[in-house]
Amino acid sequence: MYVKRLFFDEWKDLYNVEKCVECPTWEEVEKVINMLDGNNITQLTMDNGNEDNYLCIGGGNNGLFNVFVSENDNTDIFTLINTDFSPKVMHKLVTGGQEGDFEDKICVSIKAVKIVAKKYYELGQKDNSFIWE
Repeated sequence: MYVKRLFFDEWKDLYNVEKCVECPTWEEVEKVINMLDGNNITQLTMDNGNEDNYLCIGGGNNGLFNVFVSENDNTDIFTLINTDFSPKVMHKLVTGGQEGDFEDKICVSIKAVKIVAKKYYELGQKDNSFIWE
């Protein structure tokens, strides 16, 4: 297993209580992914203890998520792409407690999220069977 830390937000009213799970199991990661709702839990990140490289998942409201991998201390950022996107369609997602407008192109399903998250959890790599930009 590559991932040594899992961080996620938990909003109570206007306050965020950041949670950290050391050496999480895949079941713990998947549980937090399932809890992402764009309201109480809006974002999770996981890394191997080195904040230079991590995977971030945000959203969950309306069943849509935004996923990116950051490498080399935010020098290289790769966003997971929805290959069935509709041009000009925008979604409002809440990630990190902030609502924002996201193109359909970068909003993906929970199924895609779990697949890429598991690969990252195990190997610390993007799943290259998906498109990343």
